Amino acid sequence: MKTWLQLFWGFFKVGILGYGGGPGSISLIQVVTVDGNHWMSNQQFAEMLAVGNALPGPIATKLAASIGYQVGGPVGAVAALAGVVLPSLVLMLGLYRILLVYKANPYVAGLIRGVKPIVIVLLLLLIIELIPTSFPKDRWAIPAVFFAAGFVAMYWLKVPAVWVILASMAGGAWFLR
Repeated sequence: MKTWLQLFWGFFKVGILGYGGGPGSISLIQVVTVDGNHWMSNQQFAEMLAVGNALPGPIATKLAASIGYQVGGPVGAVAALAGVVLPSLVLMLGLYRILLVYKANPYVAGLIRGVKPIVIVLLLLLIIELIPTSFPKDRWAIPAVFFAAGFVAMYWLKVPAVWVILASMAGGAWFLR
């Protein structure tokens, strides 16, 4: 029981202090798991981080679940995962409630309209950052075809994203080995 509470509290601190999403939380998770509680070595943490980065989804939740499972079994995984997710969940529900109550307020409406362009800028910057890894210099034609086909399929043909992703995975396995 003590280990589960330590897992929850350690990852709760990561959830509260981990500004900037998962990548910003990695060093905090390392401090909690390796330096603070000595649940694993730096080598084990690096291996777990490498495996976590290879899988889809947020890295902080993957690390919390896997470290929690390693340290405290299934209940440890749930405790660590709840610890890392709970702060964001509570804050998001609180902010959502405030937005619902004050959505007619012109300042709140302006705030929401003002933040939308910044979200678009952040997405564009992410795309610009990902282009070099998505379109390698020596084999850029096939990924470019995947990009164009995916855009056409989702934008004009209204194919659900999950089918486009599965098709691109199959195509990548076949053409980009």
